[in-house]
Amino acid sequence: MRENSKMKYFVLLLMATSVLGRFKQNILEMVMAKAENNFIVSPLCIEIGMSMLFIGAKGKTAEELRSVLDLPVDMTEVARNYEKVLANLQKHNGFRFANRLYVNDAYEINQDYNNIMNNTMGKAHAGNPSLRSRPIHSISFAVQRQTHRKMRTIFNEHELQANESAALVTAVQYIGAWKTMFEKRSTKLKKFYGDNNKPVYVRMMSHVGRFRTADQSYGQVIELPFSDSNLSMIIGLPLHNSYLSSIEQRLRTFSESLEETDVHVELPKFEIEFSTELVEPLKKLGIHLLFSNNSDLSGLLTNGTSAKISNVVHKSSIEIDEGGVSTGEAAEPTEYPPKKAKALVSFNVNRPFAFLIRDKHAVYFRGRVVQLPNEIRF
Repeated sequence: MRENSKMKYFVLLLMATSVLGRFKQNILEMVMAKAENNFIVSPLCIEIGMSMLFIGAKGKTAEELRSVLDLPVDMTEVARNYEKVLANLQKHNGFRFANRLYVNDAYEINQDYNNIMNNTMGKAHAGNPSLRSRPIHSISFAVQRQTHRKMRTIFNEHELQANESAALVTAVQYIGAWKTMFEKRSTKLKKFYGDNNKPVYVRMMSHVGRFRTADQSYGQVIELPFSDSNLSMIIGLPLHNSYLSSIEQRLRTFSESLEETDVHVELPKFEIEFSTELVEPLKKLGIHLLFSNNSDLSGLLTNGTSAKISNVVHKSSIEIDEGGVSTGEAAEPTEYPPKKAKALVSFNVNRPFAFLIRDKHAVYFRGRVVQLPNEIRF
């Protein structure tokens, strides 16, 4: 945003859970098709952000969003539904969803909309800073409270141009710990074969324990549970690099039964920060009015019949280390792997793989790791 431009910002924290429905499946497939390399995405977070816009839309704009998102007609019912499922997500303390709607200074946020948010769905806040440094400071403070510090940059970096009405930025992160943690002393430099089969040396974690696994014709699947929650990471490891797309297809509707067995797991430490623009994918799904001059956001903004959404950006991040999904220091282990195990199954993640993070109700993240940086500098 230019120094002489004013901006209002609207901060909304929403949390919900659901199965991977039609909209989330469709948007996931489009993001996966766009991603050429590593990625991580939360279709649920995107759905939450779009539902936020639906509650503020009117007329044909609202009907178009309702149809594509498959939501109830009553917008307050949508808000209440999210409130009902909030309790399930709160069991997973490490989740952080944060959606920001940047609004041009020419518009005011409708107080009725604010009331719906405050009364049913969480926290809503609007401000009117006149200088560029003020919104950046305020947004940074909010993100520090709601997400890990690394994620605040996506809000700091977004600039609403003078000719734009509004832009939606969605972000999500999960910080958790393995139920069975890897011991740091077992982490060694080993080879990882990327999509071109050229090896790089990565920090490969290693331990032995009892995990639920399955062997399929396309590769192996393992479930690595997290501590103090019903969440787990499902990793799909293809037999060959060329099978990666096949295992991704299987994981989209993953329902295979897994059997607990003794496993020697080798998993690389990795970090992914992924950002994608969603206007074109959303248009392909049938959402057009929201991004046009015919948009009606009068439930969200005063004079909202002249406002449109200029951009929708989604950002997700993950870092895997010995302690779990974390960007800080690993906690003390809550459970150690057995020192001896018989009939070990080998699960060596030394090539591209797909993963998801889920509980029995919902899939919260989907991702892929294709390339990793070489830890040995020549």
